[in-house]
Amino acid sequence: MAKQAKAKLDKKGLTGLGIDKLVEILLEESAANKALKTRLQTALAGETGPDEMARLIDRRIDAIDQAATRINRARAKDLAVEFAALARNILSELGSADPQAAAERILRFLALRFPISARLAVDNARLWKVFDDTELSALELIKTIDEGSQALLVPQIEKLRLRDRYGEHTGFLRALTSVLGKPAAAAWKQMLAGVLPSEPLKLGALDLLQSLALHQGEIDDFLKLERQKPDNRRDTLTVAALLHEAGRFEDALEWVRERPRGVRLIPVNGVLASVGPEYGAHERRLLEAEILDRLKRREDAQELRWREFGETLDPAVLRLYLSKLDDFAEFEEMDRAFAVAKAHDDIYLALDFFLAWPRLDLAAEHVMRHRHDWEGRYYDDLAPAAEALTAKEPLAAVLLYRVLVEDILRRGIGMAYPHAGRYIGELARLMPNLPEGHGLSTHAAFLAELRRNHSKKYGFWSSVPGGLSG
Repeated sequence: MAKQAKAKLDKKGLTGLGIDKLVEILLEESAANKALKTRLQTALAGETGPDEMARLIDRRIDAIDQAATRINRARAKDLAVEFAALARNILSELGSADPQAAAERILRFLALRFPISARLAVDNARLWKVFDDTELSALELIKTIDEGSQALLVPQIEKLRLRDRYGEHTGFLRALTSVLGKPAAAAWKQMLAGVLPSEPLKLGALDLLQSLALHQGEIDDFLKLERQKPDNRRDTLTVAALLHEAGRFEDALEWVRERPRGVRLIPVNGVLASVGPEYGAHERRLLEAEILDRLKRREDAQELRWREFGETLDPAVLRLYLSKLDDFAEFEEMDRAFAVAKAHDDIYLALDFFLAWPRLDLAAEHVMRHRHDWEGRYYDDLAPAAEALTAKEPLAAVLLYRVLVEDILRRGIGMAYPHAGRYIGELARLMPNLPEGHGLSTHAAFLAELRRNHSKKYGFWSSVPGGLSG
């Protein structure tokens, strides 16, 4: 008997149900599903043209905007579904018929975030995700509209910004500056300039004016606005990088050398944050060196890089410094760099450098030279160093593992006992590989000493691999 074909829930399968059956199902479901009902009503309205669709959407947005009842958790969950459907209606149904009208309504929809927030009894992440997702879709829609029509949206965009007291739409508004064409950008700039005197310190009009200037290629306007900021709002490093990229090296040098003083309030990864004067200092010095290079001041640039390496022992800085040297000069400079690392006040920084370069032989010498100076509390440095030295420099690895074990037991760090037990296993494996005359006590003697001083730390001893606890 032939196997009966199973109907699939796809276009072909649903078509097979027939129009009458589909209509019956939709009518039944729409009676209980408000989002579906609204979608169907909007689609039906579209049969008479986009104006009727827009009227229905406006009526729903007005009702939501004017409502005053409190929204509990259950209602917020329902609203998330309803709002997602409303946004789809605007973007898909109206958007396909009249993109300009859809853009106007989607901006009105986004503005609902403010009255809804005031009515919520409990915050609802699902509801806010609908607005966040809609912002992304709104940007794509506005991008497709011709420049003249975009300019007509500017009053609504500015109205949305003025209602945004707590910065929920900051990212959306900033992203809009890269989407708008010249006519819309010019219109918005005029509006923002008008309100600038009343909010000079706010992360709002001034910052958006700067973003618009950047995307319109008006660097001098951007700089003029930056100069209007108080010292604690200026981001001189970002400005210097911008000027460097634009090939304005003399101006870039002036800005990169404008060292910040005190605490500043600047955007960090898109979020406004308080930073001290040393924030970005490393990047600032490297940028200054790059600018000096472009100004044909090679010696000054190299001197700055060398000084930066001497302070940070950053392998990337040393590689950059060496890459700018004349042929065959790097060998002498490498010896000088190793000497600087050996003499550095921060022995942990120097150890990291030797391991990263990598020069394991120099790292091992460094470990033994400071054998009495290491402290186990710097386990983030010592544990990876011991592991890296295990294969080729077992003596240095043993010394570091012992430092780590002793520190864990001395301070009684119970959660680290399993690590200490594992280090004992590494020590037992490494001891037979040590060279003669290494000068360290035997593994048995080391364990006996631990027994005398920490015999009651049962959590540690139970973590030691079987047969290695003496």
